[in-house]
Amino acid sequence: MDRTEHVVKNLKFAAVSELVLAVLKFVSRRVFVLLLGKEYLGISGLFTDILSMLSLAELGFSVSITYSLYRPVAQGDIPLIQSLMRLYRRVYRGVFVIVLGARLSLTPFLDFFVKEMPENVPNLSLICVLNVVNAGVSYLFAYKSTLLFVYQKKYIDSLIRTAVAVISTVVQIAVLLLTENYVFYLFITIGASLTQNVLISLKADRLYPYLKEKSVLPLPAEILQDIRRNVAAMILHRIGAVAVFSTDNILISKFAGIVTTGLYSNYIMIRGFLNVVVNALFNAVTPALGNLNATESAQNRQSAFRRLHFFSAWLFGWMSICLLWLYDPFIVIWLGRDYLLPRPVVLIIVVNFYVNSMRIPVANTKSVMGLFWDERYKSILEPPLNLAVSIFLAQRWGIFGILAGTLISTIALPFWVEPLGLYRHGLKQPVGEYFLRYLGHVLLTAAAGGLTGLACSVTDQGFFGFLLKLFLCILIPNAVYLAVYRRALEFCFMKDMVERIVKKII
Repeated sequence: MDRTEHVVKNLKFAAVSELVLAVLKFVSRRVFVLLLGKEYLGISGLFTDILSMLSLAELGFSVSITYSLYRPVAQGDIPLIQSLMRLYRRVYRGVFVIVLGARLSLTPFLDFFVKEMPENVPNLSLICVLNVVNAGVSYLFAYKSTLLFVYQKKYIDSLIRTAVAVISTVVQIAVLLLTENYVFYLFITIGASLTQNVLISLKADRLYPYLKEKSVLPLPAEILQDIRRNVAAMILHRIGAVAVFSTDNILISKFAGIVTTGLYSNYIMIRGFLNVVVNALFNAVTPALGNLNATESAQNRQSAFRRLHFFSAWLFGWMSICLLWLYDPFIVIWLGRDYLLPRPVVLIIVVNFYVNSMRIPVANTKSVMGLFWDERYKSILEPPLNLAVSIFLAQRWGIFGILAGTLISTIALPFWVEPLGLYRHGLKQPVGEYFLRYLGHVLLTAAAGGLTGLACSVTDQGFFGFLLKLFLCILIPNAVYLAVYRRALEFCFMKDMVERIVKKII
């Protein structure tokens, strides 16, 4: 297969997989809210962020190994792949032990993270332990999934995860309906995580039998040194990312309460669905980008990034407009008006989504180029800035202040440092063109969003009103983008690519 065929196959499976998983998650969340209530919803969101915060033990090792695998996979260097995978396996077994111990040690201090601990949630310590175990299971098999990713066979991973998720979600809903017991729900979650990871591991062994060979050459010293250097840089990147993106629920539960945390988690779940779709899309493209970086010229790499950035601006601009005008109508239909957040909070959730999503093409291009080292100090400054601003604003504006702090810290550092590093050390081009293009995309998205909002404001409430708003959100922004971008070189390329992909799918 060529790169396009791999992308098409991964996209087809990812699209079906994420659609199925999204339906399951929304149905499951509806049952969860009806039977367990806002307090359990808040506890679930809080544990998600606490466990993400403690994923620092992984320290970005996965990104470094993934980068190291692109060239040997493209060249068919089996001995080097074996050596890298053995290192990967050993490190992640150690990570599993460290993460499990670190997370369990937080169990006695749960009261610190919550403004008012809910009294009607029994077995809170057990719930914490079960969440920890579930989060740690994936570390035992992560290296096999990474190899499928680099070989551009992400569709296998998607198929297995979807099949297991369908079965486990049906069982979870049945258990909640019969028992209304969150602990049983978590036991099923752990079983599903373990099952899907074991199945992925077995499939990888069947596809690549050399993974089971005992005789493996030592990793060359220069490659090991390169990995150590990249991991050292990624330690700082991981600290910065976790401190910014995995503390919002913790701060909200501390300053605004566990119920507000639960309301916020619904918005994040919807945004998370879009993130999953985006990640699936970029996961289908990134291995091809890594292969291109390993085999093509600098000029082709520059063109590839400009196309990826253009595509991202269109996609994320449209998604942000949809979120802004469909968030509240959807939640009213899905859960009811009692689960709405104030409009200013919704707006800043959407702005954060757009700003952070627009970092994805830069981050993915840098990862396949191995550019981890030069901006490591940015990640040292970002966490204290985010926490200081978020806590300061939280005391005045509550949840809005916390989310505003995240936005301010993002714009203050990674917003400009990351593309500067990519253009200076990777693309070897002046970075000014990037920011000019970015500004143009933002202004156009704001105009398209304003027009869409005016149209949506005259529609009715209820289910049919939501469908009309959805239609307007699909039609108006894309019509505006098409009118402005129809002659752009990147649009012409994307148009031809889409036509090729559609033909291959058909």
